[in-house]
Amino acid sequence: MFYMETGLELRFDFSPHDVASVREGLPARLIGEIAQRYGLNQQDILEAAGIPRSSAHRYKGLGRLNREQSNRLYKVIYLLRRAEELFGSAKLAANWMNSPKVFLHNASPLRYLDTEPGFRAVEHLLGRLEDGLVT
Repeated sequence: MFYMETGLELRFDFSPHDVASVREGLPARLIGEIAQRYGLNQQDILEAAGIPRSSAHRYKGLGRLNREQSNRLYKVIYLLRRAEELFGSAKLAANWMNSPKVFLHNASPLRYLDTEPGFRAVEHLLGRLEDGLVT
């Protein structure tokens, strides 16, 4: 399970709890918490999730992201967590996510996450690494 300062619990186990959390909208302040945990700036998180800065600012005032933005942010957090588990720390996960990869045509995984095909490519790459395959 993954707990944030907001008191939000995400399980990343395809549970009804996570589905409900995304449907009702993740807290907008989660963007800052994720950025802080991984030593990234908030703009990196917004770009990875495909959330325009203006939208994020508007939803911060409302307290929650909309469903689509929550879904995108959830996917970014999911892959950051997988990388953290694989590499052993948030810092190492962030370093890996920010480094260009040949498998991704010399783009960094973080820059690849703003589209569904890019998300799938990074997910696949992490899976290969988890399985011990050299990529």
